Amino acid sequence: MTKKTILSTLLLVILTAITFNSCSSDDGGDSCGKIENIGVSSIDATMISFYFESGNNANSTKIEYGLTGFVKGTGTIMTTSNTYVTIDNLNPSTTYDFYFTGICSSTEEAKTVKMSSITTGPSNCTGTAFASFYQSSTSSVNIDLSYNDSSPSYYEIEYGTSGFNLGSGTRVNTSTQFSSYYITINNIQPNTTYDFYVRAVCNSSFPNDTSNFVKYTYTTIGSCPAPHNLSSYVISGSCNAGLGATRALSWSYDYGTPASYTVCVVTQGDQPSDTSNAYTTTNNGITFSGMYCLWTAFYVKANCQNGESSSWAGPYYF
Repeated sequence: MTKKTILSTLLLVILTAITFNSCSSDDGGDSCGKIENIGVSSIDATMISFYFESGNNANSTKIEYGLTGFVKGTGTIMTTSNTYVTIDNLNPSTTYDFYFTGICSSTEEAKTVKMSSITTGPSNCTGTAFASFYQSSTSSVNIDLSYNDSSPSYYEIEYGTSGFNLGSGTRVNTSTQFSSYYITINNIQPNTTYDFYVRAVCNSSFPNDTSNFVKYTYTTIGSCPAPHNLSSYVISGSCNAGLGATRALSWSYDYGTPASYTVCVVTQGDQPSDTSNAYTTTNNGITFSGMYCLWTAFYVKANCQNGESSSWAGPYYF
């Protein structure tokens, strides 16, 4: 073999090796053409629509996406056989990267094409959610909700003990309850401070398009709350000296039915006592006939079914 023939044969071997390496399974080969002419047809607050042309022999397309700069292989993946696709459930005003890969068979993929730094539109849910709290039970909290910009589809609430990190709490929403404008949180602890984060979902078709979370802090009532709304009125007679008018004392209690109430009537400057001028009743009121004229105020406390007693409510002055 001549020297010229040997050099020609060696060059052919080198070219063959280069061609083989360019068609590796990592990069895709010429027989599985890459996706081409990718374009964005529409952008909204939570979705982006693409159109593209399939490569040679590709029967479907794998799309992987995530926040700009994410590592390929760690994103969200979807596969489609269409050349027009909408990717939804994105976040408003957020920038994403997209990788498009043509799939020709279970063992053959095309070269990946990257679309970088595409940003979703601004939120359409720009109002503020408001919340007010009240309790009719020691183990639950009722929350009234409102929104200052139209009527949202529902509200989301995340809560936990005060100081918890948003994202690590318990999340609930009003779409699972009868009304979109209030929610009841059950299994809460008495005499505990909670943080509540509240936001509106303006359109249920776009659950990622929400208002900003607003934080509220609320301390629950104790396991045996005090009565409230104390009042008193004269039924008959008047007080001139000594014993006088027939007077009714009443109060409200919104947290179940206590075993009893203790009522204490006092003269000016005295503090309530369980033994001095103290009376027990199971009703939300008591009447004194010919009431002692020097009594000027009353206190009341609840004696709960769990054996605890509330703090004194009052004084209510006559």
